[in-house]
Amino acid sequence: MSIKVLWYLSFADGRFPWCPDGLLDLDSERYVTLAKTIEACGFYGAMVATWPNDPLVSAAFAASHTRRIKFLVATYARMTPPKLLAQQMLSFDTLSGGRLLLNLINGRDNIMRAYGITTPHAERYTLGIDYWRKFCFSYKQGSHSWFPNTPLHLTPSQEDGVELWGTGDSPAGVAHTAELADVYLTMMRETAVLKPKFDNARLAAAIHGRALKGMGALASVTVRQSCAEALECFYGMFETTGVDVLRDKLNETILRRTAGRQDFTSFQAPDARRQGWLESLRKGRLPSLEALHLEGHLYAGITAWAPLDIFGNGSSATYFVGSGTQIAEQIRGYQADLGLSALILSGWPLIDEARQTATWLLPELTPTLCAVAEQH
Repeated sequence: MSIKVLWYLSFADGRFPWCPDGLLDLDSERYVTLAKTIEACGFYGAMVATWPNDPLVSAAFAASHTRRIKFLVATYARMTPPKLLAQQMLSFDTLSGGRLLLNLINGRDNIMRAYGITTPHAERYTLGIDYWRKFCFSYKQGSHSWFPNTPLHLTPSQEDGVELWGTGDSPAGVAHTAELADVYLTMMRETAVLKPKFDNARLAAAIHGRALKGMGALASVTVRQSCAEALECFYGMFETTGVDVLRDKLNETILRRTAGRQDFTSFQAPDARRQGWLESLRKGRLPSLEALHLEGHLYAGITAWAPLDIFGNGSSATYFVGSGTQIAEQIRGYQADLGLSALILSGWPLIDEARQTATWLLPELTPTLCAVAEQH
């Protein structure tokens, strides 16, 4: 069975958007080109994440310029009345031909506070279960016209309701996914970390008499015709970013995640590998390529949403690095051993790396979709 591969559809773009002057200005034409590229390249869909823009509005804009790809839209619970959200999603599905997927988000504390939501983290998940049940009920009911003289009715384009992709590594997050989601989604990490996450999600769903339809992971990718070329390109990201920028980004992350209790100089990583990255940077050196190696063709990198992963939990920044054949073999191993069925990939600049991935990797993972893309 082919793995569903999605690509990032984001306003955060550029060669290295985390570097000073590396973030490109917002450009609607480039955004449309990215959406069209994702479709033309044969990806299953696009992940529309929670950047400063509204994901649903952004997805609707992109959907109007595409015909096939699905849109996995990150959506916060309780920010919109569930019936209104159902009406919005019914409208999206009606106009796009049922191409909506939902990524259920509970959010960081700082984001939620901006919207006046101060509920503690675990309790947000509990309240989210009730919220999404009400949403699903309202979606399946359809949307009726308020004007009896014109009895229009929006019926669900997806007979079983919108497919829900749930995230969460905490006990509350896993319980939330187990009760609601069709697909469990987490950050890509090594097998020893990923396997228990998938097992826990499946077990939690089984306790509720449910079976998850799929298991997904989010990663980045640097794929080229040869492994040597891919490794050179990948490590060039660190060389261009440099010690000072990386150290500053890590300091910002440490201060935020520890609520100011620690900083770059005092933070202790949870394991020797990550501590080694810190020690290198503290000595004014980048971690070596070998030190960044995790397993197989999986490496620790930098992304638009996270610097080098020194915490070992929460947002990761892992990259598949190698030739298409090498990476595909590793992914198929995850599919066979862990039940991985979906991947959300990214790489910068987004358009360029989507094309590289479509050239070297997708034909080995999703030959049917790639054949369809070539016909169009």
